[in-house]
Order: sequence, then structure tokens, then C-alpha cells
Amino acid sequence: MPKVNTIQQVFDLLPRYFRPEKARDVRAVVQFHIPGAGGGDWIVRVDQGRLSVEPGVSPTPADLTVTVSAENYWALLRGEMDPLAAYMRGRLRIEGDLKLAYRLQDLFRMPDESVA
Repeated sequence: MPKVNTIQQVFDLLPRYFRPEKARDVRAVVQFHIPGAGGGDWIVRVDQGRLSVEPGVSPTPADLTVTVSAENYWALLRGEMDPLAAYMRGRLRIEGDLKLAYRLQDLFRMPDESVA
């Protein structure tokens, strides 16, 4: 599998790892804000087993907004930083539906691509 080198590639690959059977009862808009080198904004929509991912800022209020620096996002992806510890230390900011934030990890299987 190819090595993932950009945050854009991570979001491009999300549909490959989406588990629609786990999301049949989920309707949500998640806004990711990732400031820093190579970061950006992405909108992830889950609608009863369907997923869409696009760059940008949601024109409507998101159910959940995740803000994390590009540097810390990579650390999370590589498993070098625990999400709960990052949240408690203010390195990962979550606004909105905290239950949804917890549930997100169940909606995606772990990728087999290596991360930069």
C-alpha cells in the first residue's frame, strides 16, 4: 500500500475505511479544522450509512467540530498521541456532540497505509 504523505490524502482515503454497517443510524456533519503546514478544512458527512468528504467549511453548523494542529494530527494518526490525552491537554479541541466524537472511531476501520 502507498505511504500517506499529506493530510489531503488521509481525507481522500476515508471512504475506503468507512464501515457503513456501523453508521446506519447516524446523521451528522463533522467539521475538521487542521491549521498548520499541510492542513486545511474538511467536511465529513455521514447520512444513514453513506459518507461524503469534501474540502472546505460547512455552510451550516456542524454537529461536531474537531480542531487539531497538523503536527498533532499526524501524531494522532501515527499512534504517538492518545486522543483522550490530547483532548485533556488542549491539543485536540472538540466542540459539539461528544458522543458522536467517541462514536467516530467505530465508524472507520484502521487503515493499512503507513502514515508519514
